[in-house]
Formats: sequence, structure tokens, C-alpha cells
Amino acid sequence: MNKTSIGLLAIAAFFISACNPQPDLPEPSGKASVRAINAIPASPAVNFSIEERGIGSVAYKASSGTASYDDFDYTFNFDVLFFGESATRRVASRNIDFQAGKDYTLLVSGELASPTITVWEGDERTFVEADTVFEARFAHAAASLGTVDYYFDDPAVTPALGNQVATLAFGEATTAIDYGTGDYVLTITAAGDPDAVLYVSDSTAIGARNAFIFTAFDGDAGDTAPTIVRAIAVQGTSASLPDPNYPPTLEFINASMDLGTADIYTDEALTSIIVADHAYTDITAELPVATGDTTLYYTPAGDTAAVSLESAFTVAGGRRYQAVASGVAGALGVTVFLPDRTSDSTRVKLLPFQASNNFAFLDVYAVPTGESVDDYFPVRVGLAPTEISAASGLTAGSYDIYVTEFAQKVVLAGPYPVDVIGGDFVEMIIVDTDDPGVLDVLFLSGGPAP
Repeated sequence: MNKTSIGLLAIAAFFISACNPQPDLPEPSGKASVRAINAIPASPAVNFSIEERGIGSVAYKASSGTASYDDFDYTFNFDVLFFGESATRRVASRNIDFQAGKDYTLLVSGELASPTITVWEGDERTFVEADTVFEARFAHAAASLGTVDYYFDDPAVTPALGNQVATLAFGEATTAIDYGTGDYVLTITAAGDPDAVLYVSDSTAIGARNAFIFTAFDGDAGDTAPTIVRAIAVQGTSASLPDPNYPPTLEFINASMDLGTADIYTDEALTSIIVADHAYTDITAELPVATGDTTLYYTPAGDTAAVSLESAFTVAGGRRYQAVASGVAGALGVTVFLPDRTSDSTRVKLLPFQASNNFAFLDVYAVPTGESVDDYFPVRVGLAPTEISAASGLTAGSYDIYVTEFAQKVVLAGPYPVDVIGGDFVEMIIVDTDDPGVLDVLFLSGGPAP
């Protein structure tokens, strides 16, 4: 390019700039942080965004990650994908004029189609290496509870009226309080009555330079306790604080013909029996077990001379697990898992577990009552033995459940008629019968009427 052309371009650029002056953009003075918490029981995940840019997807009893933005004015949006719809639906928006150094928590509660957005505002907390304290805020997001008192103290201190750290109604949160490091117990009682205990945590060691929002929620179908508390860190991560009065449970299912009728023990000496005479296809009640590591020992019923099957597992406090014994002689096993019982009022969850030894893969159908699998696609394809997979979704209605050979419409089990509504679970264990070409289904919940 010659010198003349460069000069002409410079002149043109000058006039373009003069005719299109740049706007005076505001300069931020700092940043603020924000997160969202979902307190709508039986809700699907809620998508949380700033304007139209996503921040995170928030399940019930959970928090989004914490995001940081310049101190400008923003609209935060909440969108939900209702099962059966092709696009998300905007259910709420909230405008916030960010102030530098502030920390904002948006609580989503109420009705899923038109939720209430409550803003808890505090100051962003920073720690230095020499700090020996942690920061705590206490929040009430358990819709079934009325006004409550929170006590937070050394495990040796009994709650007494006047010592509560807060009295909270639903949707309220305290300001931040600093505590020295150590062991603490959180107790929630009816307001004004320290003897009416609604929740109590285990003794929990908390270290310095942490900041938490201790938030109470209503338990869901996967919890053994009616009230759940989660410590939500400023980063948005969270940890549960189980109530020791509601230990985890195990529901035992014998899905192995070769195992035969068994007794189940929880100690190597075979003195602590938890289930007796556990026959093929038996389903026990939900039985309490210790939090943490446990080993199960299966023996022939009434005979402790030999262990047929041994299986170690780990469970978290306050959760509802299943233990399915399956396999053939010489290759027996126990699958201990946490079924996906997080309620979702917009759909029905189908939770199949494949315990057959005669088929490597299976398909599961849910067709409208009285109709044939020939005209429908399976709701679960290629289900492998002992596979723990995500739930399949159904709309409310009346269905016939079938199990077929993989990639073929050869019916192996069914029809099993079920009537379901949003929020229901259909939990099913697929098992062998005496006929190797025929299967059966054990329904743990949501199955045909007896």
C-alpha cells in the first residue's frame, strides 16, 4: 500500500469516528458475588442465568456455583424445562443493582410455575492466613416448618431459651456471625420451645477461614429425615449435616436364584443378623444401618458354617439405599446403590434394575394401556445387568410395562398395568423365572395394584 492510500484511510477513519462517537461506558468500582438456591420441593433443576448467560442448573436442596460480576445493574432469570415440552419456560426474573463487595443469594421457593425469589444480601468475606475464625449464616428454607429457633454451640451445651442464635420464619436468613474453630452441633426447635427439637446435627468439626450458609430444607423421597440441613459454602458447594436420629436405611432384594434362601449379617463373627430367611425375590422393609463403611455377610439360612457372599459398601447418613443380590453360583454379588428418588412433579421416574442371568441386555417399554409394543419405542434401551443409570421419564397416565429382548419386540415380561402421576416413581427389579425364556418384574414402588 502506498503512502497516499494510508493517508486517505486515516482521514476516513477520523470522520467515521467523529460521526460515531463512542458511548461513555460506566467504569465498575468493584465486583459482587451471586448464587441461587433451589427450595422448591419436587422440582426439576432450575436454570439460573444473568441476563441470557447461564450461571448454573440448580437441583432441589442445592446451590449454584458462586459467580462474580462488576457492580452494574443486572436481571437474573430462572428457567425450567417442564417434562414433555421442547423448550425451557421462564418462570421468574429478579433485578439487582450490584454493589461492590456485596454477596447475594437468591432463594427460589413457592410454586414451580411462578416461584418467589428472595434475596439474602451480605458482605463478601475474605480471610487472611492468620484468621482463626469461620463465618456462619443461618437460613430457613424448609417450607413445612413454621417459625423456628436455631441453636449452634459446643456439643456439651444443651439448647436453652435465650441462647438461640436466631429465630427465623421461612425464607429468612441471619447476618454473618464469626465463630472460633472447633466442634459444633446445630439444633433446630419450634420457636420458643427448646424441647421441641425438629432437627439436630452430629457434632461437626469446622476449621478456620470458611464461610457457610447453614440452610434447612424439607427432606424428599430419598431422605430418611423430614428436615435436611446443608452447609452451603461461599463457593456454592455444599455438604449435608445428617440428623443421627434418622440413620441411613437399606432395602434388601434377593434377585439371585443360585443364592437361595439366606441370612444376612453385618459382622464377620456372624452374630449380628440383620435379615433372616431372605428367599429368592424377597423384598425387605427398609432397615437402619450404620453410616459409613459396612460389610454384609450372606450365609445359607440357619447355617453359619460358610459365607456364601460377602460385600463391602459405604453409605451416607440419612439416605435410603437398596441392596440387590444377584448373579450365579461362583459369581454372586451385591449392588448397593442410591435410587434416584429426587422428586420431580413434572414427570414420572421409571427406575429399572436388570438382575437377569439369562439375558445380557434388555429393553423396557411403557406403552399406553391396552396398546402393543410394536407401535412404540422403548423408554430404556439395552439395560445391562446391575447397571445403575439415570431415570427414564414418563408423563402422567396409565401404562402397560413390558420387558423385551434387546433390539427386538419379543416380550419376556408383562404387561404390568400402572397408573401414575407427576412426582411418582416406578422402581422395578427384573429377575429370572424357572423358565429361562420368561422374566418377571418385582416392583418396589409405583407398580400394579395388588
